[in-house]
Amino acid sequence: MKAVTKCAAILATLFATPALSCPDGSITLVSCTLKEGAKYLETCLMGDHATYAFGTAERRPDLALARHVDEVEMTPWPGVGREIWEDFTFHNGETSYRVHYSIDRFSEPGDGLSGGVTVLKGQEPLAQLECDPGSVDAGYPLPLWDAKEAGSLSR
Repeated sequence: MKAVTKCAAILATLFATPALSCPDGSITLVSCTLKEGAKYLETCLMGDHATYAFGTAERRPDLALARHVDEVEMTPWPGVGREIWEDFTFHNGETSYRVHYSIDRFSEPGDGLSGGVTVLKGQEPLAQLECDPGSVDAGYPLPLWDAKEAGSLSR
């Protein structure tokens, strides 16, 4: 019951927060604008919960999810290749939202960062949205991996 209450409090905070600003005390995972600034994607880490928000610019999110970090799937960068990348997935019933980012290791500082979200129903892709160039806020390593590791150690 305590986890449900905590998720409800996090969602209430998300819905009250303007676009592209993680609530105070949280850490940005991957955030950006999409569709030339018309939409936004924002993912945050708040203690042992990760949040996902997607919506129209300058409005409360159309969709907001809060999940314990153990419920968020993550693929960490395997340590090889030109691109440093990670992705993580929020599930909402049969629909899932796979958020990704990548950094070109050989690009100039401030360049080479990209991201986006893939919406899936089961294994069927419903939408693939890429972040607007220059709008991505993310970086390696995402603190989500450390939060997941800390959660598994405390059990």
